[in-house]
Amino acid sequence: MNVQTLRVATLRSQNPIGFGGCIFTGTPIDAQGNVLDARAYYVVNASKAVLGHTRVQVGQWWCITGDAKQTSLVVNGYQLTEWQIDSSEASLLLPSGEHIVSMMAESAEFRGVGFVKARRLWEAFGEALYDILDRGDIGALATILTEESARQIVEAWSLYGDTRTLQWLHSKGFDRATGRKVVAFFGRDAADKIEADPYRLLSFCATWQQVDTLARQQFDIGETDDRRLQGAIEEACYRLFSEGHTVATPEVLLARLLPILGRPAADIGWRSLIQQSLASGATNGSYVIGAGGRLHPLGPFVMENVVAQAVSDRLGMEDAQLLTCDAVEKLVAEYEGVEGIALNAEQNRAIQMAATHAFALVTGGAGVGKTTVLKAIYRLYDAAGVHIVQMALAGRAAKRMQEATGRTAFTIAGFLRNTKPEDLARPCVVVIDEASMVDIITMSRLCELLPAHVRLLLVGDPSQLMPVGPGLVLHELAAVSAIPLVELKVVKRHGGDIAAAALAIRDGVWPDFSDIESAPTCFLPCALQAPRFGSEEAETLENTILRLYLKDPENSQILSSRRNGIDGTRGLNTLLQKHTTRNAKPLLVWNSEHDCMEHTGFHLGDLLLCTRNRWDWGLQNGSLGKLVQIEETPRLLENDEGIALGNVLAWALWDDGERRPILETMLDDLELGYAITVHKAQGSQWPRIIVPISGNRLLDRTLVYTAVTRAQRQVILVGDEDAARTAVQGLPRAKQRKVALGSVLTGLMTSLKEAP
Repeated sequence: MNVQTLRVATLRSQNPIGFGGCIFTGTPIDAQGNVLDARAYYVVNASKAVLGHTRVQVGQWWCITGDAKQTSLVVNGYQLTEWQIDSSEASLLLPSGEHIVSMMAESAEFRGVGFVKARRLWEAFGEALYDILDRGDIGALATILTEESARQIVEAWSLYGDTRTLQWLHSKGFDRATGRKVVAFFGRDAADKIEADPYRLLSFCATWQQVDTLARQQFDIGETDDRRLQGAIEEACYRLFSEGHTVATPEVLLARLLPILGRPAADIGWRSLIQQSLASGATNGSYVIGAGGRLHPLGPFVMENVVAQAVSDRLGMEDAQLLTCDAVEKLVAEYEGVEGIALNAEQNRAIQMAATHAFALVTGGAGVGKTTVLKAIYRLYDAAGVHIVQMALAGRAAKRMQEATGRTAFTIAGFLRNTKPEDLARPCVVVIDEASMVDIITMSRLCELLPAHVRLLLVGDPSQLMPVGPGLVLHELAAVSAIPLVELKVVKRHGGDIAAAALAIRDGVWPDFSDIESAPTCFLPCALQAPRFGSEEAETLENTILRLYLKDPENSQILSSRRNGIDGTRGLNTLLQKHTTRNAKPLLVWNSEHDCMEHTGFHLGDLLLCTRNRWDWGLQNGSLGKLVQIEETPRLLENDEGIALGNVLAWALWDDGERRPILETMLDDLELGYAITVHKAQGSQWPRIIVPISGNRLLDRTLVYTAVTRAQRQVILVGDEDAARTAVQGLPRAKQRKVALGSVLTGLMTSLKEAP
């Protein structure tokens, strides 16, 4: 292997956009930039894998490693030696000494500088020029150049420094996205910071294997080095957080650390070494050690404290009473008269609670009248002059909330993105529906945004699915006795067998399902797959689902626990499409790359699911529709101002009764909707629900409960009855999540009471 420091002299070939492989010539130089042999030069072939996203430019200094082959040339009577190198490694170097002049004068990034200006800078500042450029000291440079030239040089130098760091990270095996995060955080010191502790890269989404390999091989960090152990602790915390946990017991942490660290040498005891590293990590602020030795990673710890503080502040708010009890009762009586209903005792307590407290919870299962209560509560907010801001996590849930109450509703993400604290300066309340789905990240961001005077009312069902993201909010808060809470239990929307089955499942009791498929609630056990040499007509899960669906497709919705697997939405959607619309007209789109029409995977008559909020077209994540028309030739669609919106490929009739165009730009946000996940279905209802069941890690009591409560007239469970019974009788997955919001809030409120 040959290692040479080269100054780029010419570019023979480079990717037209500047990123990718490059062939360049370079002159060998020493550490100060002095030419070692004026007659020798190198031709370097550096691939994209070696250069990453770094652009090679004349005047740059590179350290090149690779196999070199020597050839001799005679040019104009002079014999020159040419070395050709296929580079295996390449590192962009910073010029030193006066040779910074030539680099600045010849590099395209420093266009307009030239030799004269560059030399004047070097003569004026000498070695101090590096520090001036690193600081971006335009004032100092402007004593020699115009302010415009000074700004240009500072900008170019910043790009050059970032490029060096990015290239260095790429040479160590890290992609551009990770590199840019590192540079954005550490700036020009990135390489030094990573060399001092390579495990810092774990914070930038680099994998443990990448970072540990780099640290062990490139920086000779030992197996028991404290930096490695603390890095492993950090990695374990990241993995736990990705699984939903916000806190870890010592036993859980140790169990997670051992696979990360690997089997140690015979004379190494991980337990004692890890205890030492935990102690040092706690002192430098990486995490907090709480009661019982539980470890709170700093990020989740801050989030849970933000939420706990927001709740505590509102519970301690003075003058939280909006109206007197008599005034509330009068408003309720007026509301009952207008609506022609009679509210029960639970609903009345919920309304009085909302009038009395700045933070409160209203919980209850499907059909208990939560929306009815909300509309009554909104009357008292209006009477008290409190502005109502209602929102939900998912776009579909926000839309249903808006339709049910007749008031504007937002997604939480949209509210966070578009709202400023000054928008909430007046008296107001934030009402969050389907709050069981809200994770700690979202809730902490919301609490940080809301001014202290804004009231909070959370509505939801802790027995339904827990958040997809980490932590628990509604589940934890509902378990804190000091928080005002009313649980609505009287089922109003539907009764009979479905209500009875739902309540039993909610309590962990396996219901007495019928085995007659016409019954309101039934379970049809069947084999998940046909025997190897069995008949295709065997009563398998897929065949049973297909048969049941085709009996009443207009009123049926299939709800699955997952996307993949024998009971997953992907396979079932393919199956249903095959037996319903396979021979119907296909939806095609032009593929410019292959210069031909391409099948989108949809046919006329297919059921569609929107997988992303498309507010511009009135669609939300979870909207369901049907493909009702395909254009013979795509036609341009324009808005009222004549601005082109795109080519219409087809039209779909959506579940809100609106007929909307399907543009090519929408295709990535659509998939088949015969079968959808229970998560997508939360908050919706259909006359007839079919639920395929197989044993998998996502199946638990809350999923079965949520699926059953989506049915208005009939719910049919199909598949592995033992797996379903085990899931219902076992603890919900939310109970397995290790979180600390409840204990943090309880501790905070206790300390406030004890304060003098």
